[in-house]
Amino acid sequence: MKSFRFSLQSLRVLREQKEQVAQKRYVEALRASETAAGRLYAGSRELADARSVLCREVLAGNFIGRLQQLRSWCRYLELRCEQLAAALQAAEQTVAKTWREMMLATRERKALDSLHRQRRLDYDHAVQRDEQHHLDEVGLRFNESSPSLREVAAMPMEQP
Repeated sequence: MKSFRFSLQSLRVLREQKEQVAQKRYVEALRASETAAGRLYAGSRELADARSVLCREVLAGNFIGRLQQLRSWCRYLELRCEQLAAALQAAEQTVAKTWREMMLATRERKALDSLHRQRRLDYDHAVQRDEQHHLDEVGLRFNESSPSLREVAAMPMEQP
């Protein structure tokens, strides 16, 4: 019997490659999301610090020019935090999208792996059946050509 060959092997390889690419994209999306979260955290800390300074200046009774300057700086930081939050949200959406793509690629690859395993089992069973059939034929031929047990028992034994 010829050796096992899976007719969809090239498609199986392509699905494995597609899954690996999807995994890499997912990891990159996670890293981008973590980076965006870090930037938002840093921006939020900077805004909190600027607000603390503004509060101290208001309580100290500093002149209005300084307070307007600090308030403008806080407003700039607020806008920057909004942009960073939007970037984080976009990064999280990308993470969700790449997760779905990775899961789909994995499901497709697993389906082909399952089909491959089933075809391999079918092939192995066919080989086993053929081998057993061959052994049965050899056994029948051997039985037909060899004397029966009664004939062997009836044969005189040779003396040394």
